Amino acid sequence: METSRILVLSDSFHTMPEAVALLNTSGHTIHYVFDLTPWSNLASKDAVALRQADAVIMGRVLNTGASALSLAPNLKVIALHTSGSDTVDLEEATRRGVLVTNVKGVNAEQCAEFAIGLMLCVVRQILVGDRALRAGLWAAHTHTSPDIHGSTVGVIGFGQIAKAFVVRARSFGVRVLVHTRSQDEEVAKAFAIEYASLDEVLRVSDIVCLFASLTESTYHLIGARELSLMKRSAFLINIARGELVDEVALLDALRTRKIAGAGLDVFGVEPLLDSPFFALDNVVLTPHQAGLTRGGKLGAAVRAARNALEVLEGGTPSDAINPGASARKPPP
Repeated sequence: METSRILVLSDSFHTMPEAVALLNTSGHTIHYVFDLTPWSNLASKDAVALRQADAVIMGRVLNTGASALSLAPNLKVIALHTSGSDTVDLEEATRRGVLVTNVKGVNAEQCAEFAIGLMLCVVRQILVGDRALRAGLWAAHTHTSPDIHGSTVGVIGFGQIAKAFVVRARSFGVRVLVHTRSQDEEVAKAFAIEYASLDEVLRVSDIVCLFASLTESTYHLIGARELSLMKRSAFLINIARGELVDEVALLDALRTRKIAGAGLDVFGVEPLLDSPFFALDNVVLTPHQAGLTRGGKLGAAVRAARNALEVLEGGTPSDAINPGASARKPPP
């Protein structure tokens, strides 16, 4: 087998011995960058490794557009160890013959349980109570919280994470409304859900949970109009993609109590190091951690490594997002 060069650009991959072993026993040359440095900002030796790389394994937070891809002329595959791929210019990657793979669904169970936890934290005011107690206020800052039992939960997007969430949410005795592009009555029966339009989900639900993929059509899916449809007593939970929500409109809705609160694990710009959200007491913020369990990270890293190796061996993984890129085209 011909020896190839693999660049691993990640702050966590190297902590997964099983994934590292896969690469170390592959016979290829491996170069690690132990953080999420944008391609254009790599140190000189790392930039050389990128220029020579046949494969890059990395997370999704690095914006990889046309200019970045031009820095890796030998590249055959970008193997993402995350479920999203929206930070990679897929059109340019395909034009250059670069396969892009992800690990969609690998941490669905972990993300679903986190969404449940975030929902409980926000709706039942767990974090508010914690802060009050630490400040010596006992329950002075907490209020009677809404009931989750018997409430209506709206689910927007119905992929693997959403399905796993619904299985858990139903144990609370809730009614579940789902807005999704594809409706299957057999699936509806299996998960005991009701399909509804986006507007109906927003109007009726006590808790609205976002699980949709980020596409051109879902960018700012939730804006000022959509937030105005929600009950003033309703909560918004987002563990999907920050760009699904118009954050300026959400800030206004939270500040003016047009909705009761929100739980956000994702943001339009990440990492979120400073934000007007920080000043609000009716929002819980977490650093894109829904899938970051030991098992979730390990499964993602191993699967990404296998995807990269399969491409280098001449295959096209089932995880390929742009399988048409397999016939390499020379860059201009």
